[in-house]
Amino acid sequence: MKKIFLRICLIIFLIVLLVYVTNITAIPNDVILFQGEELNLGLILGISLKEDTNNYNTVETSSKINSEKRIEKKKVTLSLFNLIDVKDVEINTIPKTTVIPLGNSVGLKLYTSGVLVVGMTEIEGQKPYENTGIEEGDMIVEINQQEITSTSELLSSVNSSKGKSLDIKYIRDGKEFISTIAPIKTKDDEYKLGLWVRDGAAGIGTMSYYEPLTNKFAALGHGILDIDTEELINISSGELVTSKISSIVKGKEGVPGEIKGSIINRRNNW
Repeated sequence: MKKIFLRICLIIFLIVLLVYVTNITAIPNDVILFQGEELNLGLILGISLKEDTNNYNTVETSSKINSEKRIEKKKVTLSLFNLIDVKDVEINTIPKTTVIPLGNSVGLKLYTSGVLVVGMTEIEGQKPYENTGIEEGDMIVEINQQEITSTSELLSSVNSSKGKSLDIKYIRDGKEFISTIAPIKTKDDEYKLGLWVRDGAAGIGTMSYYEPLTNKFAALGHGILDIDTEELINISSGELVTSKISSIVKGKEGVPGEIKGSIINRRNNW
């Protein structure tokens, strides 16, 4: 009888232990709450929460919709019978935000932070870019220590050089490089580097939602690839413009959908 009693006690102990372990492991390490929402972790008897008052801070929301909004972060500790600390949980309290879903199509004009090299060509039988290290996909940001933000600025700097060597600062994979190029004079009395460049891109997208409190619009999407280099475009600014949809290709499993249309040049800067 004694052995049976001990076995029953052992089984009960293991069941209770399993219940507590299951309850503790089911509680996430991070919890997100809206302001005014109560924290409910579904704790069982014997497990309590202790708030770490020394680990409390406030950070800006990742969204730029409202710069006054903040996320409050604090840490609480799960305690077993107020004797053993078993787990830390981070509580993130975010402000309540009301948005209106839209789904309207919009045109996008995007401008790069610099000019993107998308190709190379000979100038009067010469290759001024040769042995400079510059490649397709590089972003030219300075010429002779002067910031370059558009193709027109690049053309102006190159033509004003009158063939003298230029110091070109460009970015590749987040790293800065400096090289020297001597422009070549063409038959049209212009100077060129032999580089095809672009300072923007355009396309059709979807406006996702509108926030009445701030009169701000936002769109959720993915990275945009340059059509020539097939690399992500480093965007510095852009415009929303009116668009006209010509056709829609419905998505299916393994194949994304597609919206085709044209851009009407009525715009808002952003």
